[in-house]
Amino acid sequence: MNDAAQAVGGTGCVDAVSVSGTTFGTFFELGGRGAMEALCQTGLDYVIIDTEHGCFSEESVADFILAAECHGVLPFVRIGSVHRPYVLRMLDIGARGLVVPNIRSVEQVERLVEAAKFPPLGKRGYCPNRTTGWGLRDRSANVESYMAESNRLSKVIPQCETAEALEHIEEIAALPGVDGIFVGPFDLSIDLGIPLALDDPRLLDAVERVLAACQANGKESYIFAGTVDHARLWASRGFDSVTYGLDANVLMAAYKDAVNQITG
Repeated sequence: MNDAAQAVGGTGCVDAVSVSGTTFGTFFELGGRGAMEALCQTGLDYVIIDTEHGCFSEESVADFILAAECHGVLPFVRIGSVHRPYVLRMLDIGARGLVVPNIRSVEQVERLVEAAKFPPLGKRGYCPNRTTGWGLRDRSANVESYMAESNRLSKVIPQCETAEALEHIEEIAALPGVDGIFVGPFDLSIDLGIPLALDDPRLLDAVERVLAACQANGKESYIFAGTVDHARLWASRGFDSVTYGLDANVLMAAYKDAVNQITG
């Protein structure tokens, strides 16, 4: 997210969120609008609503997205598949970006872009929905303008967390319609045969390869960090964005530390 991010969402709660330098987000696993609103008070730039691992209905995701928009935080969604229904539903609800796991081929990403982007980049289906004010907002009067705006603001972010994705990362990063790459170092280390060896030179070389592919193609670079030290490391290496932790893990760590201080 190198430029100002402007909301497409149907509420009008937020017109712009200015970001500069490294941006930071987290994964949203616990659920609950209150939890989302609390996260939005912390200075995070975005929250990734995890429908791959989290048990969220589409109705609850729509509520989380609305809460994030109203507090000036970008609502991203991690979906479980590149299949068209997964892609369309979350974009129509108002997801500002799709993080897509388990990528293993260039063809998968091409299908993803085809479903997620309007022409000329893809073949996304158009339907008046909350992102157009149900067809009544001025921007929907010019469909071509709306499609171009959506293509620019609704990010497509494949994850590099498999050996196959890494093998083809230069091709994937070069695809029109791909806005960024998200490195999942935990799963990538497992797939490379070095489970959770996050400081292993082979994993660090893989991460640098993804970063170089993003930079060479003008694409945004994202990476997950499970610790503050790793978050600082990836930011210092030049990643555009670092996604720190899961909300549940951060919550537990904070309370565990507090309990230890009180009882110790």
